[in-house]
Amino acid sequence: MQTDSHLYRTCVYPLAIFMGFSILLGMGGECVRWEHPEAAWWQRAPEMVLYPVQTLVCGWWLWHVRREIAWDWNTRACVAGAVLGVVGIGLWLVPYVSGWIPNEGGGFEPERLFGAGSAATLAEYAMRFARAAVVVPLAEELFWRGFLMRWCVNREFPQSVAIGTHSWLGYVVTTVAFMLIHTPADYAGAFLYGSLTYLLVVKTRRLTPAIVMHAVANAIMGACAIGLDMPQLW
Repeated sequence: MQTDSHLYRTCVYPLAIFMGFSILLGMGGECVRWEHPEAAWWQRAPEMVLYPVQTLVCGWWLWHVRREIAWDWNTRACVAGAVLGVVGIGLWLVPYVSGWIPNEGGGFEPERLFGAGSAATLAEYAMRFARAAVVVPLAEELFWRGFLMRWCVNREFPQSVAIGTHSWLGYVVTTVAFMLIHTPADYAGAFLYGSLTYLLVVKTRRLTPAIVMHAVANAIMGACAIGLDMPQLW
């Protein structure tokens, strides 16, 4: 069983680091953002600096604590997670693909700064996919299902609660919190996706399938953002 210290190091700190950079971008990024033809690229799009740094720092911490994470790989359960990742992100993307949510542009478009096919553009996309399909699934699922879901069952000793222990409080808190960190346009999709993830973890009693589900879903989302020219998706 993980100690209290190990639980926080592996399940709470990664998302805290990740969100710290997001807050820095939301507050500090707007201070340096300058939409002007003569502005440097990092002034026009400070996220092109902060996203890669966020990915590297959070990824480094996850690598640092990798041996403390209670990995629970099971091939059948992870295949189920991958299938639910396709289903979950499919439901999430229906309003975009159908046109219910208009394609308003914006979002992550490094080619506007560096040119299509340039080394800088390819590097930004590579880091963005690493962020979406590796760092985010690990940091979020370790927190939502590895910590918060268990904390809702036993707030004094969450590490004593088995992964996948069901409680209605755990379902509501984790699913609604996951929904609220997204934009209002994505609330319905995020709620459905979060509900599927909760069900997966409860049924398999494992955390790794949820990480696989999240990784598959985010990889598809990134591919759609590029392939369907919908950068607003990420």
